[in-house]
Amino acid sequence: MKALFTTFPAYGHLLPMLPLAHAVAAARDEVVIATHADLHGAAAGLPTRGIGPALPALIAQNEARFHQDVLEYRSDGAGENDVLAATVALFTTTYADVVFDDLSTLVTDERPDVIVAEMWDFVTPLVARKFGIPYATFLHSPATVVDPVLAAGAEKAGVQRGLPVPAPMATIALWPEWLEALPITRDESKIPISSSAYESGTPVDIPAFTGDRPAVLVTLGTVVDDLDLLRSAVGAVLDAGANALVTTGFAAKPEDLEADPERVRAVSFAPIGQLLDRVQAVVAAGGSGTTLATLSRGLPMLFLPKIANQPQVAAAVTAFGAGITPDSPVGSVPMLLDDLDLRRHAAEARDRLADRPSPAAAWSTLRARIH
Repeated sequence: MKALFTTFPAYGHLLPMLPLAHAVAAARDEVVIATHADLHGAAAGLPTRGIGPALPALIAQNEARFHQDVLEYRSDGAGENDVLAATVALFTTTYADVVFDDLSTLVTDERPDVIVAEMWDFVTPLVARKFGIPYATFLHSPATVVDPVLAAGAEKAGVQRGLPVPAPMATIALWPEWLEALPITRDESKIPISSSAYESGTPVDIPAFTGDRPAVLVTLGTVVDDLDLLRSAVGAVLDAGANALVTTGFAAKPEDLEADPERVRAVSFAPIGQLLDRVQAVVAAGGSGTTLATLSRGLPMLFLPKIANQPQVAAAVTAFGAGITPDSPVGSVPMLLDDLDLRRHAAEARDRLADRPSPAAAWSTLRARIH
């Protein structure tokens, strides 16, 4: 059995899929990861194939189709529909234009028995339809109000190629139903899977803190570029008497924080599992991968949502009681560290996530459905 995993070219889209991909390999089935080469290092130990442009190049191509003015929210909100259209195109019609042919060639060469497509990869289902290959979608994030608009964009990309969008044979559900903020349709094809913190890749050498202060992880992920917000969050952690373990992403450098080196340890990127072992709480933008990894360790979260579905993720975890979403991090970190109810609900989330089927069990279930 051979499984091809495909994903939109961003770490937050690839990393949640890797435990399942490793489970395929552990079962002695073949597995191939198809995404841009910039992300291949995250899939250490798994065969990879380069496909499509890097995310910055893809965004640039998409922006070329839309005047820059419509890509910025105006103060009166009049540009919101144009911004949504540009965002939908990024994931659907634009992405299809630059990836469909190359992905078709890759599928011809690899001849997979099944394709596992990350939920915001709207091109792979069309390629699967073209070749009559069964595919499963990998659900790593909550439902949002823009999902129908994205689905319409995918249909448009399919019409442009004479292909209807097929239904998946299964949905691998990493995001649990009890963290959904919107009503969802019952899906009999759903295969639940447990969450874990990404730990593959080269370990990052970060000196330990001295003393007995608590430590808080501050991360905005690999896409959000807001140095002022990051500095504000780090400052709030320090003001609360804690030390800050920080990831700056790829747009800023650790030295850009201009923070006390005795109380701040910063890296551009590190496997989150290596970071969560060293902290008592997390301040994050609210990417679903970071969120589920944090909850899988039973740690409370403070959310600073910025883009995409981060507000929905923050709202869901806050409603569950394992996180807070303040207007500003300033003055909010003491609650994150001291509130016992937050820690109790975070521990409950950890236990409920651990009770879900393992990646090995999820692959066994999916494999049995492939004819």
